Amino acid sequence: MAAIDAQGTTFTINSQTVGGIVSFSGLDGEASDIDITTLDSTAKEYRQGLQDFGAFTLELIRDPNDTGQAQLETQKAAQTASTCVLSFPDDVTLNVATFSAYVKSVSVSGGVDDVARGTANMKITGSVVWSDETP
Repeated sequence: MAAIDAQGTTFTINSQTVGGIVSFSGLDGEASDIDITTLDSTAKEYRQGLQDFGAFTLELIRDPNDTGQAQLETQKAAQTASTCVLSFPDDVTLNVATFSAYVKSVSVSGGVDDVARGTANMKITGSVVWSDETP
């Protein structure tokens, strides 16, 4: 079984590489269900609706000098969708995901014996396109 190494994965928003990424998650949506049950049906019947690619979240170590993290804040304020690219470092088939998303929130948190951390939450709009590219 081939595994994809997450170490070295990069994420860009509007061509700005986001630094300080600790982890990422997302591309977690699902298609809706369309109820096509009629009075002739003997049980509920469905058809698959449009695909929803869900959300994408970055966990970050906050860096006020990072241009990618600043771009997340800029896009949140602009309330417009951005081009996002998630690139895995391995030379595997379909290792780059490109999608459009808008930034819903960017947070910051901290505590004793820790650095400032945060999350960036995005909503994907449209399709995710996987391609074979070298990061």
